[in-house]
Amino acid sequence: MPTPTPRHRPVSRRAFGGLAAGAAATAGLAACGGGSASSEGPVNLRFTWWGSDARHQYTQQIIDAFNEEHPDIHVEGEFTEWSGYWDRLATNVAANDAPDIIQMDAIYLRSYADRGALLDLSQLDGLDTSAIDSTALDTGETGDGLFGLVSGVVPLGIMTNPALVQAAGQQMPDDTTWTWGDYEALGAAISAGTPDGTYGVANGGIDEAGLQLWVKQLGGAFYDDEGNVTLDPAMVTDWYEYNLGLIESGAAGPVTLAMERAVAALDQSGIATNTTAMQQYWATQITALAGASGQPLTLLRPPTQSPGGEPGVYYKPSMFWSASARTEHPEAVATFLDHLVNSEAVADLMLTERGIPANTQIREYISPKLSETDRLAIDYTDSLADVVEDTPPSAPAGASTIEEIVRRYGSEVLFGQQQPAAAARAMVEELTNSVESA
Repeated sequence: MPTPTPRHRPVSRRAFGGLAAGAAATAGLAACGGGSASSEGPVNLRFTWWGSDARHQYTQQIIDAFNEEHPDIHVEGEFTEWSGYWDRLATNVAANDAPDIIQMDAIYLRSYADRGALLDLSQLDGLDTSAIDSTALDTGETGDGLFGLVSGVVPLGIMTNPALVQAAGQQMPDDTTWTWGDYEALGAAISAGTPDGTYGVANGGIDEAGLQLWVKQLGGAFYDDEGNVTLDPAMVTDWYEYNLGLIESGAAGPVTLAMERAVAALDQSGIATNTTAMQQYWATQITALAGASGQPLTLLRPPTQSPGGEPGVYYKPSMFWSASARTEHPEAVATFLDHLVNSEAVADLMLTERGIPANTQIREYISPKLSETDRLAIDYTDSLADVVEDTPPSAPAGASTIEEIVRRYGSEVLFGQQQPAAAARAMVEELTNSVESA
């Protein structure tokens, strides 16, 4: 991985209007005069996140331990499920009542940062980011500063069931040289060599992450650094045609199966039920999938467009830690954020639940404590150090529905309701209109 380097950025702030201007001004005053405690008593910070009950429980343990160690700072947790999290956050921000510390997702980061709702973390004293992989750290930046501190990273890989490959009389591929053509051919051979209802690969024509990888391999991107849509319809057309080919060759199952599994629980997927040999997944999903399948799984690098072509793999930020631009206690925020990303005690509780730690020292620290499958995910991530590329620019405001847009047009193509080229043009046009009107 790239050698982590300390981050020292000059102050760079955009002139905002309305609410955004007030947020930025408040943040500036707080940064100049704020402190982590006052003579009147402990500083109170609000910390919000989404997640499962298990995440809530260990995060509360982290908070309780921090509060005990820092009697001058009191952190109060606020949590909810993903489905209601963003409505609640939007309401709080609009009412000038945002939590001090915010668990943030990549698809919303730029939307909040660009309207001045988030604090530039690069200006915080007491926040040490020197052990965070520099490529990962940059994913929280916009042109105006660092607005998201990456919690964890996860790369895309081909989740593979070696037993199904071998049962079909096939050999595991060399994932440093194979192409998408090889992937389809091996998938078709596995489908032909295994019982009916078992397929070599899963169709990915409705998956936004798969399209991101495909476009990146072709040298394109969904957006530029200024937040403009730059997605090339021709690249999307190629992707649609490839996924149609997977069905026609028998490498993948029928489109009805792909659609059923797209909305099914993880333990009902083809990999989990041992009816699909290979499928694109985020690396950290290997533990849940292996547990459900009851068989050893492995991770392979995604195929390339041509032999020796661009791999297109990148470290997707699993989530970020952000701070409200209106916080009255930036030094206390820095203390808590530093604790979240650099504390071994926190790492003991969090492990890889919020992604593979972007802090390389913490990643090394927790590795011996992990399950075999979690270690496989970390080993796979580390194995990409020689080919990993920059993470695509963050989604701009108006692009938060990109996953739904990709799935809708992809399903229309796979069901034969639209031709690939027409669907690609319509998809890019809808995305562009959504971003420009945001």
